[in-house]
Amino acid sequence: MSLGAVAALERRAAAVAWFAAVGTPLTSGARADADAWLQSLGRADVMVDGVPDWAAAKALADAPGWDQAWWVAEERQRTALLAEATARHGRAPLFDALTRVTQAASDPAHDRAVDALGRAGLADAGLARAAAGAATQAGYLAALALAAGQPPAHAFLAKFRLFEAGRWPLGIVSAQLWVF
Repeated sequence: MSLGAVAALERRAAAVAWFAAVGTPLTSGARADADAWLQSLGRADVMVDGVPDWAAAKALADAPGWDQAWWVAEERQRTALLAEATARHGRAPLFDALTRVTQAASDPAHDRAVDALGRAGLADAGLARAAAGAATQAGYLAALALAAGQPPAHAFLAKFRLFEAGRWPLGIVSAQLWVF
């Protein structure tokens, strides 16, 4: 597989309506992508729940009780995919493609996070940076999965689709996957 799928993701990342659906009820599509993410991480036992507003999102981001197992599972997959994609494409071409995706996502995601916070009557630079950082990381991970030839059900592609749908999957806290 060429890096063409990664280039297509770069174009998609530049056009995402980052955080446009946060705080709205979860759609069946968002729930399906959240379930696919959990399934691919070996966490089918976790239930998905929505987050009503930015204050609740901040409280969850700051909450104790984070389940580290999902992060460890993602990190294992990231490491394996990086090795596979590097072997397929070479280090320099792969890293160039990954960098373009993260650059395409970073500034727009930050701008949209600031806008979404503003619409909610909030000005929280730290929360905007955290949201944009999570979106940028999701773009990177999705690009890595594509570069390694993974199917659409892969955790990183499902997670990116949540962001693409205007959501922010915060993570697993208190045995729940919280999706804003």
